[in-house]
Amino acid sequence: MGLKGIDISQTIPVLNEIQESMEFETRKKVEQRQAVIETAENTAEMKSDLKTVIHIQNDYINMLNDQNEHIKQVLDNMFGSSEDSVIVQKEILKIMQESKPSDGLVADKGLDVVIQLVFNAVQIYLNSKGIRF
Repeated sequence: MGLKGIDISQTIPVLNEIQESMEFETRKKVEQRQAVIETAENTAEMKSDLKTVIHIQNDYINMLNDQNEHIKQVLDNMFGSSEDSVIVQKEILKIMQESKPSDGLVADKGLDVVIQLVFNAVQIYLNSKGIRF
């Protein structure tokens, strides 16, 4: 049974075009799938990295909170009672005497007045920053 009289010479190029189109679409889908996989892998890696960064930052924040608590305790000890403030003033006086300031104000008013001024200035500054004693 032959197919006499039917010209199939035009069918082969059309079939070739269809096959090329299907191969192109298949390649395109494979490339898209690969891009999605790479994006997912990159996202997972970034998520992991961000978790590490957040963990490190939380540790750092906790360390800073511990340091701030220690500093607050020291300041509370320094300014918490009048007895402690006298000790702080004496320490400031001792430091100033050791450095032998030659400022005219110190010579005129005496170290005790200067120490009281410094001490009060520190308290005012701390109060302005929201640190109350």
